Amino acid sequence: MKFFNDLSMLLKKFDNCITSIDSHTEGETTRLIVNGLKDIKGSTMMEKLEFFQSNYDHVRCLLTKEPRGSDLLAALVTENVSQNAEFGLIYMDAKRYPYLCGHATIGAVVTLAETGFLKLEQGENPVYIDTPSGVMKAAVFVHGKNIDSVSIHMVPAFVYKTGQEIEVKGFGKIKIDIVCTGGFFAMVNSKEINIEPVLENKSVLTDLGMKIIDAANEQLSVSHPLRPEVKTVDVTEFYESQYDNGKASGTGMVIYGESHADRSPCGTGTAAKLALLYHYGKIEINQDYVNYSPLGTSFNAKIVKKEKIGHFDGFVVQIKGMAYLTGVHHFIIENKDPFPQGFIM
Repeated sequence: MKFFNDLSMLLKKFDNCITSIDSHTEGETTRLIVNGLKDIKGSTMMEKLEFFQSNYDHVRCLLTKEPRGSDLLAALVTENVSQNAEFGLIYMDAKRYPYLCGHATIGAVVTLAETGFLKLEQGENPVYIDTPSGVMKAAVFVHGKNIDSVSIHMVPAFVYKTGQEIEVKGFGKIKIDIVCTGGFFAMVNSKEINIEPVLENKSVLTDLGMKIIDAANEQLSVSHPLRPEVKTVDVTEFYESQYDNGKASGTGMVIYGESHADRSPCGTGTAAKLALLYHYGKIEINQDYVNYSPLGTSFNAKIVKKEKIGHFDGFVVQIKGMAYLTGVHHFIIENKDPFPQGFIM
């Protein structure tokens, strides 16, 4: 039964409609905002982020919180600010504005490719994306009429501090390593706490991860050597690794936002993990590493380049995965809606 032959007639009733195209990257949602907002001003991506935050923060809340979302990550497509970039991305979740998100970048590239914004040919197609953390290089691999996978070169990750002991409420002392990849991660080796990063431990690790973030920011100080705005620990990553005849793999669970556990292997989390493993002599440059999510999905990754970030050794990590479109959504706010900016329970 057809209730509406022309959806546009229904949408004309609302003058504040925001359109997104949703996808998931190896299990983790990206809500890509493609229409409904005026131009986002700024000559750099940080200026665009600050403009959005000042003028459209209610949109972030609207799309990432209930009842329209459920603590998910959204991204806004913007005009490029670099000559070679195809477009820009501003990332946002229910709590903050991450400076970088790997799974959302893959999700955006696949979405814009599948909808015709990106013109692709057979084989490997380079795509450059402006982000608040800098320009990211992606590659879309096309076979026949299908996209097989997308690889991205993450911004350089670097180990900031190791062996930092913090007191975590209700748990006691925990040793963490601090790694930066876009933002700062508190890295926890699961063997140190005897809790595996698997699905059945999601609740306890989500609670512990948020407490670690709070404790790290209360008891430690962090500061990016080149980007003064990056000065807080925003993510906890629980991880483990295995090494068998030169093959390296592992599982992780990444906690961020408002008590959110990443369903994917996490792009930035994978980069942070490989930088830390190299620091400890567990892997080498160009060594393949398969990073699994709690759902069993995976990213194939490797360190492809070493470069200095201030006085730190930075590592460019290549990550390869795939995203899948899940729907097109038109979001509206009725005048009497009691939750115009959503809520979290």
